[in-house]
Formats: sequence, C-alpha cells, structure tokens
Amino acid sequence: MKRLLFLIFLLPLFLAGCKEISEDEPLPASGGEITEAAPPSYPVTVEQLMFSRSPETAASLSPAVTEIICEMGFGDKLICRSIYCDYPAAATLLPTAGSGANPDINELIALSPEVVITQSPLANTDLSLLKSAGITVLTLPSPASAEELYENYRSIGQIFAGETEGAKIAEECTADLESALRSAKNSCTDLVFIMEVTEGGFLAASKGSFAGDYISRFGLNAAANSEGYLLTSEQLLAADPQVIFLAYPLSLSDIDPEITGRLSAFSNGFVYVIDSSLMQRPTSRLAGITRSISEQLRQDIGTDVFTEGYAVIEETNVTDEEYTESAD
Repeated sequence: MKRLLFLIFLLPLFLAGCKEISEDEPLPASGGEITEAAPPSYPVTVEQLMFSRSPETAASLSPAVTEIICEMGFGDKLICRSIYCDYPAAATLLPTAGSGANPDINELIALSPEVVITQSPLANTDLSLLKSAGITVLTLPSPASAEELYENYRSIGQIFAGETEGAKIAEECTADLESALRSAKNSCTDLVFIMEVTEGGFLAASKGSFAGDYISRFGLNAAANSEGYLLTSEQLLAADPQVIFLAYPLSLSDIDPEITGRLSAFSNGFVYVIDSSLMQRPTSRLAGITRSISEQLRQDIGTDVFTEGYAVIEETNVTDEEYTESAD
C-alpha cells in the first residue's frame, strides 16, 4: 500500500467601566504655521479597555500573543512570558509567570507589567489581585477563523502603536497569510482533517474551530457541521472525501483497515500527515506552509502521481528525522 505523505508544520469607551492607562496631556504646538491636524493615535479601545498611550511594559500569557507582539516589532515591551511561549527564540530569555490557565500571580505582581495579555480568561480572584497591584489584564479571544486572527493582530498593533499606525502594521504582518489563503482556494474538491481516533469514530476539525476554518480554505470540509467535532465512521465513509489529513502522530495503522480500504483518499494516495501545532497557536507563520500544502495538493491531484515514502515540505531546514526526534 502507498505510504503517507508527511507534511511538517513548524510549525482568536463608551462604557463607564473601561480601565485606562493614562499619561500627561501633550503641550499644544506653537508657531504661526497652520497645518491640518493628523487624527489622534490614542485613545484606543480594545475589548472594553481604553489605552490612552502605548504601554511601556507588558506580559504575555499566550504563545501566539507573544509571537505576534515580537513579529510586529514590540518585543522590547515584553518583560514576562508564559512557560509555553517558546517562539521566537529571544522570547525564551524572558522570565516566566506560569501560564494562562495557571498564572503565577505573585511573579506577575513582582515584575509589575503595565498590562498582561492572555487568551485564557483568568479567575476573578487573580484578576482582583492584579487590579489591586495596578496591573491591567486584557483577554483577547482565541481566534476561530483567519478573520478573527487578523483582528487580534489589529488589536495588538493599536495597543502598542495607536489606532492608525497599529492597523497599518497589522495589515503588513498578515498580508502574506491572506494572500496564501486566497491562493489555496479549491486546491481539492473536498477533505477532512482527523485529529483523533475515538471509539466508533473520529474527532475532526469542524465549524467553529480555527483548524476547521483553516482546512476549509483548501476545499469543502466534509466535517464542517459535525457535532462537537465528532465524525462517525459511517459519516466519513458516506462523505468519502478526496483528501484526508491526519494530525501527527496519527498514521495509517491507527485507523481500522476496513475503513481505510473503503476510502478513495487512501486508495488514491491523497492522505497527508500534518502537525497541527500552528493551528492551535495560529500566527502569520501559517503563510509558508499554506502555500506548500496547496502546491502539493495541486501537484498530486492534478497529475495523479503519488510519491512513495516520505516527502517533506518544510519552512526551515529541518528533516523529517530531526522533526520526529524533537517531537519525542
């Protein structure tokens, strides 16, 4: 039987209760020349929090947020990260303060960033302690679509660079991903992304998840409307999608041969094992691998040629052997 093609991924003021980071009012300009005033950069309001200037210091409890802050050029503002923030490499030099799910409140208070940004809502007790210490907490939604990811870029940009400049930086950072996702359209007819094998079926990327939205950019997602991510064996067989993605470390041996033998994706060789880590912490780094997947699908499906063994599509110079070792 044909072996699986292995794809590597290297891989969400006007309210009286708004909080405010304030600064002194700037002095008015003087002189005889009259010029048209530029629109003010601040205040900006993000998730009902008002910022009247750029925070001098910040902590991130989300790996994706840390990466985005650094990508947008605001890494020098970070003084703290979560234990899971491991990209870019420079961020690993920062002190840690637990995670979004289990923050180290004492460490955050000791480091005293002006704002803590997280994608996991903190407990009310923790919020109260941080508020008492004069620390603002901003909870950004975990994106369930590419559009919501772009909005997070815009929010972070406006916090640190003001409304106009922040939106501009965000647009520049996400332009390549937007282009790649547009190019990926109709790479295949229909597909499904299996994340786990369960008793009687599978957990598949469905509507309402970033993975489901992302996979749907390549073709019609057969599991788009699955209830609670569950796709039964009968539903998978009835859909018989042209392409099947398996989340690493799933492989052919994890699926009942009686099922694989009845699916055209397996018989045609259109089955791909992918690491879904970047779907779980999405950033613009998805652009490169998006193009790679699209190109591989068009090549395989267009010519009906399948490469025996393992073909590695990668963003950086990492082999499949090195990746397997690092995943262990």
